[in-house]
Amino acid sequence: MYISKIYIDVKIPSVRHDLSSLNFFYDTLKKLSGGSEPVYRIDNVPLNQTGYIQPVVLISEKKPDVSNSKISAGYISKIETSEYNIPVRKGMVYKYYMKANPSVKIFFKHSDLETEESWKKWLETEGMINGFEIVDSKVAGDGYVSCAEKKVKFISVLFEGSLKITDEKKFAKALYSGIGRGREYGLGLISIESFGCKNRNIAEEMKNSHH
Repeated sequence: MYISKIYIDVKIPSVRHDLSSLNFFYDTLKKLSGGSEPVYRIDNVPLNQTGYIQPVVLISEKKPDVSNSKISAGYISKIETSEYNIPVRKGMVYKYYMKANPSVKIFFKHSDLETEESWKKWLETEGMINGFEIVDSKVAGDGYVSCAEKKVKFISVLFEGSLKITDEKKFAKALYSGIGRGREYGLGLISIESFGCKNRNIAEEMKNSHH
């Protein structure tokens, strides 16, 4: 598995086209990562301060390949990729960060949860299913993620805190595949970092782990 930080240029028309309907963006990410089903998160940054460069975190089975993916020139301004092999052992405690869709299924229909209390409960339940327990959590509403073309709208919530691994296999699967609904719309990617490491899940810590 690979983890990448992709910097896309929002000044490019094809990027704006993809971001306006995220199913297009997901198709682009699939092309970039060789057809596998990646999970990703569009990080919340003030674009007017980054020169309209938008960072995206991507977890994929294959290493992203810009040269081979027929993506228009200038779409990606920079890409950093590392092998994704975070140590996962039962009892380990990590800090986590996630943008996800807390929802429940009632009679075959999914309903978004609306309150902070229900968001925290949702995460606890997901933890039981996915091999971790929540030590502490902060939640914050992040608006909605919608796709007009597919007629879908998901509530988006930011989760942050610390968790403890209870089942190595299930937790590794959650790290690679994401949690909850809306993964093709940038939801469900869980990022973790060890205490004492300032990087959230990305690049430096994993580069260092190879030495």
